[in-house]
Amino acid sequence: MATQNSNASKGAGSGGTKKSASGGKEKSLNELVSALAEKTGITKAKAKEVLDAHADMLVNELKQNGSVQLAGIGKLKLGQRAERQGRNPATGAAITIKASKTVKFSGGKRFKDSFQ
Repeated sequence: MATQNSNASKGAGSGGTKKSASGGKEKSLNELVSALAEKTGITKAKAKEVLDAHADMLVNELKQNGSVQLAGIGKLKLGQRAERQGRNPATGAAITIKASKTVKFSGGKRFKDSFQ
């Protein structure tokens, strides 16, 4: 997961960061590691190890049980997207988009209430 986060934040012409939906800058993996290390008083190496282990645990739990409850935050749940019809934006030709698995997030009450 760490590789995905660092690669996902490298947008063309954005200096390695993307804007979030709220207009602010998304944190890169290194920024998250630094923030976690500072907040908890652990080393950056240990913070990265913790984030990587947490990501691995979430993936494994989703694979085994199909959902993960994150206390005070919400729930991650495996979902399924059905095969559907779409259009090639360049040519306008109809295409079939194959079925795929996805992860859905449902925020918990405390998490949702913190944004009110």
